[in-house]
Amino acid sequence: MRYLRARRLAGALAVGLTAVAVTAQTPPPGVAADGLIHAELTLDAQLISVAFRPDLPAAGGTHLALLSGAVGSRARVGSLTAHRALRIGSITPGAEAPPPVAEDEAPEPPVSHELWLARTVQGWELEAHAEDSPDPAVIPLAHRATDAAAPTLSASLHATAAEAGRLVLRWGAHVWSADFRFDELPPRPPEARPTAGSDGTARERDTDTTPIFRRNLLDERNETALVLPGGERISALYWKSVDVEDEDYPALASTADGAVVELIRAPVLRLRSEVGLRVGGADLPTGNLVPGFAGSYGLWLRRAGDGWQFVFNNEPDSWGTQHDEAYDMAAADVYYSRSDGAFRPLGITLAPAGAGRGRLIVHWGPHEWAADFTVVD
Repeated sequence: MRYLRARRLAGALAVGLTAVAVTAQTPPPGVAADGLIHAELTLDAQLISVAFRPDLPAAGGTHLALLSGAVGSRARVGSLTAHRALRIGSITPGAEAPPPVAEDEAPEPPVSHELWLARTVQGWELEAHAEDSPDPAVIPLAHRATDAAAPTLSASLHATAAEAGRLVLRWGAHVWSADFRFDELPPRPPEARPTAGSDGTARERDTDTTPIFRRNLLDERNETALVLPGGERISALYWKSVDVEDEDYPALASTADGAVVELIRAPVLRLRSEVGLRVGGADLPTGNLVPGFAGSYGLWLRRAGDGWQFVFNNEPDSWGTQHDEAYDMAAADVYYSRSDGAFRPLGITLAPAGAGRGRLIVHWGPHEWAADFTVVD
């Protein structure tokens, strides 16, 4: 019922905005600017984030020996922060028990590592230097060459299972990757304390950014996100465990031309952006629901002849069987492909390709639908 109420609210807002042009007012950045790109992935409420400079060129600079594959060369490429349950390379989950947490407190701070890319006699690897450890952890990397050279360094995080994923680095003609997962840890014991909001104060679901709201949100959904150098955040939420064994998955093959893919047990995919975006040929401004706030869209997958489209809808809280084309904002043709990962749950990746560019990827089993996006000032 809460999704129906949210859908009616979103619909009412959209109706109210149809007679008013969306203003050029943009929302403030969600976090403080640090000049870096942050690629984030939250699986089962566990975060992994990679931060890197958007201007590390593949041509020129002191890292030419590294990109030429010279053994013994290395360069600092960014940082890794993650929930202590992370397992990647020789980084293993923290064994110490965390302290109790109150319901209204922020989650425990993630563990941070400085990342260095190195070429050794064994191959390519990441050295992960933690502040409290004299010896770096080592993350062996799979490597392949590519004809589509990346002019600057980029990093992306791709979900491959319910609690597992893949880190991908691109730089020049190189693509490196490493698989990771989150191990199961004992839960943090709750602290006996009155919960926030027990005085009856109303909270708005779409604007409440308190820790308890975010925790509840991530109890049901996973999230992929990019934080731009100016602090602006682009994120996408998707329901956990929409698997290839579910009744919705076989409907992909029989989806009629012009019809959207419905989800019986999940809400629509949700895209939120604090900057205007152009996805394929679709313009997605901020303030589509409330002027001065981040743009918030339901993301539907639609069959279009022999191909597919992303449809962006002004009802971001619709259930997966409640698409209303009257609230469709824009549509963009997408690239369709198949890859490995036949059992991947439905998910989304936001893969950066520079300070103001990237790719939006929806995946389900071996299927991938992708569209490039740019930030629109």
